[in-house]
Amino acid sequence: MFKLAAILALSLASFFPDLGPLPEAAPVRVMPREVKAVYATAYTVRGKRLAELRQLMRDTELNAIVINTKEPSGPKLDEGLRNTVRELHDEGVWVIARHVVFQDDELAARDQRVALKRDSGSLWRDSGGRAWVDPANLDVWEHNLKIALDTFALGFDEINLDYIRFPTDGDTKAIRYPTWNSQTSKEDTITDFAKWFRRQLKARYPRAIISADVFGYTFVEDWDLGMGQRITKLAPYLDVVAPMIYPSHYYGKNFGFANPAEHPYEVSFQTLMEGRPLFTGSPRTLVRPWFQDFHMGATYTPSMVRAQFKALEDAGYASGWMLWNPRNIYTKGALLPKITAER
Repeated sequence: MFKLAAILALSLASFFPDLGPLPEAAPVRVMPREVKAVYATAYTVRGKRLAELRQLMRDTELNAIVINTKEPSGPKLDEGLRNTVRELHDEGVWVIARHVVFQDDELAARDQRVALKRDSGSLWRDSGGRAWVDPANLDVWEHNLKIALDTFALGFDEINLDYIRFPTDGDTKAIRYPTWNSQTSKEDTITDFAKWFRRQLKARYPRAIISADVFGYTFVEDWDLGMGQRITKLAPYLDVVAPMIYPSHYYGKNFGFANPAEHPYEVSFQTLMEGRPLFTGSPRTLVRPWFQDFHMGATYTPSMVRAQFKALEDAGYASGWMLWNPRNIYTKGALLPKITAER
């Protein structure tokens, strides 16, 4: 048995010579049937607020946390994070790494050969002032893979790919791409990246879970919305698809509501139901949405937050959810107490 394992390890190492030695075996962790997570920035995790989130997870139905590990300003990895992950594991928490892919100030400034630019040669920036790198560039792919491998080496259970798309806001007509051209569609470019990333990462960490954030509206329209995310093409290469169903981000009149933010149940339910047919070709891919727990468009009460959970249940999904609040402050009253949730 040992000899066979050694041969397989050598074969994989030779097939992926740029990735270095294979990682040491780690204890197998099983993803909860229903992941119930909150989001935390790198700053929160390294400060006193993490203790508050850990207590919230002890007290309520929460069993997972999403931690920023790569932000537009660069990777946020260090040995202290390894200890944090280990402590969270000891408390039974599923630990997810949020990894911002193509929105990348740090790489764009450091290697302008892969950066999106204007005709003047200056960096192109979106409406939020962020720089981007070319989604079709192999060096960009390898850069993200290296960070992902470093992330799993710290013990993370899952990587959540965000901004896995082309830019959508700002003066997009002014973008000059160093690699991508319209001979390859945006949806094929993003799909090719997901397929390549999965193959490379799973070769090193076969049990790694890969999730990706997509616009909520990708569940409503079966096309790439002009930014490369098309569920029917992308889902087969993901373990989990995470639609960002924030009612405040829907346009007025979506689903017939003048202000969709005031209707979290209806917006969530209809989005999830309309997305069901898109997964017929990838039945093993799970759906785990991001839900709104912040005030925008309406004041979100505990009942409004919980209405989104009810919509998920009524739509027939049972893989869990993730709560987003940019300040990492969550509505405890929207969460079941731990004892009640475990009955």
